[in-house]
Amino acid sequence: DFTNPSTPIEIDGVLYANIGSTRNVVALDATNGQVLWLWRPVEGDRFDEAPRKGPGRGVAFYDNGEKTRVLDVTPGYQLVSLDAKTGIPDPNFGVNGKVDLYEGLRNADDPRFAYPDIGLSAPPLVMNDVIIVGAAHRTGGRPRSKSNTKGDVRGFDVHTGKLLWTFHTI
Repeated sequence: DFTNPSTPIEIDGVLYANIGSTRNVVALDATNGQVLWLWRPVEGDRFDEAPRKGPGRGVAFYDNGEKTRVLDVTPGYQLVSLDAKTGIPDPNFGVNGKVDLYEGLRNADDPRFAYPDIGLSAPPLVMNDVIIVGAAHRTGGRPRSKSNTKGDVRGFDVHTGKLLWTFHTI
């Protein structure tokens, strides 16, 4: 990829970032650049149809003293929770470490399209034990339909991935 707008974060000598057009998540030793682990989302058609595919802007980090997690939103609009030490998806979070962010969206069932016209390239925000995720349509354009999928802001439990609340945008 010729551009990567991701801003890595450094936690205890490890850099975490998303890289590449598929938004792989990587952990690097901050002193020598060695790859500690790499996680790659495999999304197939969901990636091909994504309105916000390409490099992401970064990842989020969660640490409660007992567990550490790296959080990201994939191009196919899935929230993923990875063990910060191993890069393995958290089996207690969503389904196999992922939450399908298409679920629960308003106006997301347009039969003309295989997937909703919504995604996100920004990292999620973590506050206390809540992951906050926004939404965005295609860059530089307008939604494919006047009854477009609504870009609500939602909060998810950092431990389970369960939806806690939704802020309905206008």
